[in-house]
Amino acid sequence: MTISLSPATQKRLEDQMKKQGDITLDETVRIALQRLEAEVGEFIEDLDPAIQAALERAFAQSERGQSRPWDQARRELDSKFLNK
Repeated sequence: MTISLSPATQKRLEDQMKKQGDITLDETVRIALQRLEAEVGEFIEDLDPAIQAALERAFAQSERGQSRPWDQARRELDSKFLNK
């Protein structure tokens, strides 16, 4: 596989490899992917199709500006699921 990087990204990658000492490019990319997966969590493609569809609808609503402030959404969820 051939991967093209911008000069800035290539420099950052090389700088990280130098900081880590004896580390290969493959290992550096593997570590970066592990950290990204840990931060992001599950990839949407790995989720149940119904959950994927719900997330896609939510993302689309958000992009259209159809979102609510967190405190309002939390009150609605509390009321619906916790009977508060």
